[in-house]
Amino acid sequence: MDVEALVKAITAEVLKQVSGKGETSPVLIIGEKACKKCQAAEKKLGKGHRFLYPDEDPSAGETMRRIVPYLSIRHMADMAAGKAEGPLMEMVLAALLAGQPVEVMEYEYKRYADTAPEGLMRLFEGQEAALASFGLTAMDMTKRETVRVRKPLVTDADVDEANQKGARELLLPEDAQVTPLAVESAREFGITITRT
Repeated sequence: MDVEALVKAITAEVLKQVSGKGETSPVLIIGEKACKKCQAAEKKLGKGHRFLYPDEDPSAGETMRRIVPYLSIRHMADMAAGKAEGPLMEMVLAALLAGQPVEVMEYEYKRYADTAPEGLMRLFEGQEAALASFGLTAMDMTKRETVRVRKPLVTDADVDEANQKGARELLLPEDAQVTPLAVESAREFGITITRT
């Protein structure tokens, strides 16, 4: 192991995080900032993201993830028919028309899965499938046992992100450098670091 290279990489990462210039991936949350579901979306996605809202005038050309925290039955039916009611749903439809995928954290109809008649649930599932064909899909909320990181320097933030996904193993490239704090975090969370 090249200790000097490791020290340089750690120093660069610490300076980047301290200066606030760390890489953050932009996420447009299509909702109102004060909305509890939007705040829950921020919490679910965690660190490493720059959260934007429609009223903050996100850059049109910027590549970003677009998330709808909650899709009501009424809005789902409208969108499945190619209609949008209100400025937020118009933003979703505009993104889909531009070929930009949009993720949904929660569909309202799924709350009624245990009580709604079978025919009604099939109708809603059909609408969800239609929306998926347009590019409006359910956000992947599954926990993963193994998370692969393809970075030359793995930090405690990477370990924290893997932990939030429910990972028990972190797969790294053979030549990846791991900060001591990342090793300590992995030990605390019970995550095994494996090089491949």
